[in-house]
Amino acid sequence: MSGRSDNHNRQEQNRRRNLRGGTSSQEYSRYASGGRSSGRKSGQEENRNPYYNLTPYERYLKEKKRKRAGRIIFWVILIEAVCLAVGAFVLLMPKEDPELDELVNKKVKFEYQTEADRVVTYGLAVPRPNIDLQLLSVNEWSRPGIKVDSIDKIVVHYLGNPETTAQQNHDYFQSLKNLQNTYMSANYVVGTEGEIIQCVPDGEVAWASNEANYYSISIENCHEDSSGKLTEATYWSDVHLVAYLTEKYDLGRDDIIRHYDVTGKICPKWYVEHPDEWEQFKDDVMTYRQECAQAQRDMIDELLHPKDEGETEEDILRKYLDGLNAETEVQLETSDQNLWEELKKRAERAAAKNEG
Repeated sequence: MSGRSDNHNRQEQNRRRNLRGGTSSQEYSRYASGGRSSGRKSGQEENRNPYYNLTPYERYLKEKKRKRAGRIIFWVILIEAVCLAVGAFVLLMPKEDPELDELVNKKVKFEYQTEADRVVTYGLAVPRPNIDLQLLSVNEWSRPGIKVDSIDKIVVHYLGNPETTAQQNHDYFQSLKNLQNTYMSANYVVGTEGEIIQCVPDGEVAWASNEANYYSISIENCHEDSSGKLTEATYWSDVHLVAYLTEKYDLGRDDIIRHYDVTGKICPKWYVEHPDEWEQFKDDVMTYRQECAQAQRDMIDELLHPKDEGETEEDILRKYLDGLNAETEVQLETSDQNLWEELKKRAERAAAKNEG
């Protein structure tokens, strides 16, 4: 009975294995051992063999997963290698140049600009007067180094100290940092011989015009006697300086004022006592500006239509700029620069090139 039962059990196991697509125990043993049939394996060998106790379908799935994993690893490695190669290529490429990119992306416009155009674009019509730059040391008493809020007015003064020169008054302002007994200075001092000394830069406060110090440029004028009347040289230097500053800062006739107009102080004395001459002074300033503007227009016309066929635009411009007394050295400590200097340099370079 037991023999028959064992037989039946073995047949049932074989039937189930065949239903699962399996093989006989001998065939399975041979597959799992790599084709060697050596009977029943030990427990240690069974644990080392990944296919032990797997059906053929399970072995197929496992093998398929193994191959798929291999393919995934291959593609991952390939992608990483490509990324590394691209990264190395990017690192080795030249660095981006913003200026170059701007030039590449910029729409190029071919425009011809004559020297006349440059004068119109860069130049003031009124020439810069001959100004001796002697800036005071920054100190509380004469040059506090405070920036003005704006430049809206030109304030004209007189010194009230007859027979002193522009240099003497400049030196007095400078000495106040040590004397420390009064607050006094001016942006400019005009001497009796017409000399002009700049003591404080435009755009900085000078102690001269009370509350107007913070929105104006002050000009002190030397005089020979107690009347406060200016010499001829002082008068015309003052006219030229005020014309230059009013054009530079886009100011008009009504923006030229006396210290008297700010506080009621009798300063400048001659112009307070002779208001008609004050009005004439302002008229002379505006007339000079008009004359300079006309000279500029004439120069532009000559550049566009030269009378002498042998003269170049650069030659004409150079002569004109020389006539304006344009400076050739840049003065870093003052805000008085304009672009006439650059124009003159361009003209000189062009002339030198033509001569070569």
